[in-house]
Amino acid sequence: MEKINFEPIGEAMQAFDTDKMDISRRIPVENPDGTSGETDEATPLYSNIPCHISFQQLDYPDTNASMSETRPVNKVLKISCSTSIDLQNGDLITAYKLANNGDTIESYIGVIGEPSTTMSRKTVEMQVRTNV
Repeated sequence: MEKINFEPIGEAMQAFDTDKMDISRRIPVENPDGTSGETDEATPLYSNIPCHISFQQLDYPDTNASMSETRPVNKVLKISCSTSIDLQNGDLITAYKLANNGDTIESYIGVIGEPSTTMSRKTVEMQVRTNV
């Protein structure tokens, strides 16, 4: 039985990559005392990477808060992109939801979890909290 080639599907799905993301990562370094560690700040690695952003907004109102206090909202972003994109668990992502004319509608910053890779796409999730 021949295997199915899913590469054409992944290439066709790139038509939906109408959003962009920047990827930063804490880089492993060797400390002066010989131990290993990571850089303090995330180092920008890639910018303007095509992707598709979808999200689920979860509104958890704080019933103990008065009207003047904050009302946290959790957004779980699902970011899909080409399988060739170098994404790793713990990467700092700045994701840009773009309008048809290329203007940024909204931007999101957060740390991603473990990427999930299929034969045609790579997907990560990122949780963003607002109004905290």
